[in-house]
Amino acid sequence: MPSSNKSPSLLSLNFFTIPNASLLTNSFLFSSTLLLTSFIFFTKNKNKQQKAWFLTFLTSIVMTLGSIPFLYQLIFNANWNVNNLPSESNLSIILVGFFMTYCIIDLLLSKFFYENENSNITSMKGYLHLVYLVLSSFVIYNQRTEIFCLMSIFEASTLVLATEKINNKSPKQDLLYAITFVSTRLLFHAIMIYLYFNYHQSKSIWLILSFLYPFHCYWFYGFIRQKVYARNRQRKLSQYNKMFYSKKELEEALNSIQPKPIHYFLEKEENDSEVEERRSNTLFTLIY
Repeated sequence: MPSSNKSPSLLSLNFFTIPNASLLTNSFLFSSTLLLTSFIFFTKNKNKQQKAWFLTFLTSIVMTLGSIPFLYQLIFNANWNVNNLPSESNLSIILVGFFMTYCIIDLLLSKFFYENENSNITSMKGYLHLVYLVLSSFVIYNQRTEIFCLMSIFEASTLVLATEKINNKSPKQDLLYAITFVSTRLLFHAIMIYLYFNYHQSKSIWLILSFLYPFHCYWFYGFIRQKVYARNRQRKLSQYNKMFYSKKELEEALNSIQPKPIHYFLEKEENDSEVEERRSNTLFTLIY
């Protein structure tokens, strides 16, 4: 009678088998070519900060646009029922492969091109890249890449932030960043935690989403704290400046005390002599 048990070697082989390996390989090759070519071509005359945020800017565009079909399916096709979401597709696998390639390339380029700006693996961004690489590997192995793509709507706030870093900041961009961050990384994230906790059989996705949520709260707290500090600093600076002359007032004050030309004093002396002579004549008339 043949044994139904699988051999240990076969089990270990299945454990290390990567689902959709050929599609992922093609995604890695295409993504690395696209990212490296774009980086070399578009960052020739850029400073370190612009170089450090260029790949983030490009990746956030791709992932934000790529998340729209999955968000549409959740809202309109599945009617917010996470159990009715379609399974992973070629698009979701390609997008996850693209994001993993970005994390790896950004870590490598930071060592050579913008180490001071976005320094290295020990930096905060380096740790985040490693965390997302682990999460990407998890969804690939469990064939749940569609969920990763659905949650990639988070990158909308990253797109705004990267735009601010590449260009000059403005208050409107800060407000737009706050709106996109709250609507995606806080509100939408909280909704997805609730849906997966109450209506989905597997709790692993709920645990992962719950694990990431405190990070988003902490980042937004840091953003608010930074804005409050900048506002208080600007207010103190304006109060300090009021204690002294402005540049225009200082120029006017200096002009008012500039030395008079010599003819001014000669004319003044002649006028004083005439006044003195009139006073003497008046006094003589009164006496005599």
